[in-house]
Amino acid sequence: MHKVNGYFLRSIKDLMRWDVLRLALGLGLPLMAVWVVIGWLLWGPMVAVTTQIITWVPFSLVKANGALFITFFVWFVAVLISFAALTALVGPPMLRKFKERTYYIYTFSAILFFSALWALVILLNWPRIDSEIQYFLTLLPFQTVSDALAWLLAFYLFYNAYILTLFLIISYFKEPFLEGIRELDYPEVELDGNGISKSHHYAHFRDAFLFIIFSVIAFPVLFIPIANIFVQLLLWGWLYREAYFLSVCDLYCTEEEYRHLREHNFTIWSIALLASLLNFLPVINIFTPFFAIIMFFHWIMTHKSINQASREEQS
Repeated sequence: MHKVNGYFLRSIKDLMRWDVLRLALGLGLPLMAVWVVIGWLLWGPMVAVTTQIITWVPFSLVKANGALFITFFVWFVAVLISFAALTALVGPPMLRKFKERTYYIYTFSAILFFSALWALVILLNWPRIDSEIQYFLTLLPFQTVSDALAWLLAFYLFYNAYILTLFLIISYFKEPFLEGIRELDYPEVELDGNGISKSHHYAHFRDAFLFIIFSVIAFPVLFIPIANIFVQLLLWGWLYREAYFLSVCDLYCTEEEYRHLREHNFTIWSIALLASLLNFLPVINIFTPFFAIIMFFHWIMTHKSINQASREEQS
């Protein structure tokens, strides 16, 4: 796990490079705008569907899940307000001294800090916060709680659609920014392979389709507090795990290297789940698929670098 954390930190550094950051923002922000428009156009029908689904759920689960969603929303708002307050109070004199690239490092670091801080505050006070919110929800008529949860559930579905489409787009635009990172970080590594079997080339389409199927199957779990977070994290991790590993291997691995790396299932899952955690963070979630594929890239290129050095020593 220590090595995986190292790949994570290196991925943060790579993402702060302007060529990678420009691509991330150039893909993530317009795609988000597209889904905002789609959500605005289809919001009524989607809420009608989610409202109908909620009528099948016992009120006790609706109340408990509503409390969890409200807590998550409070955390989300607290992170954004804290970041905005810090930027407004100390940002202008401090950021004036920074280079343009450092603005993004400041934004990323500050949001990570406030996300962890407010998550810790909520966890330490969870029993009290949860009981107070659930008590508040009992004072509301069922229709009010149901409508609120239907809106949040509709937002969740559109958000997952955004994550899925960004995942597919990056599967196609990966080579330019990965090659840029390779030329800077691994210029000595020889690329002596012809890629892996062509049967793996369309893994991202297969996994995207299966992700939809698994999400439908796991949909009832979304109404079980806490379990819904772990299931969603597992689904996102599964989505990144195979497809992005194969995508990077297709560019830089021989078939023999692919088979050897494929045996390290724990590392593959660790990278995918660690990257998937970023999907829960505001603003930073735009970059999550980039983190995932860059982390796999560093793991694979480090493996190739070690093997190459070993062969050179033996010869």
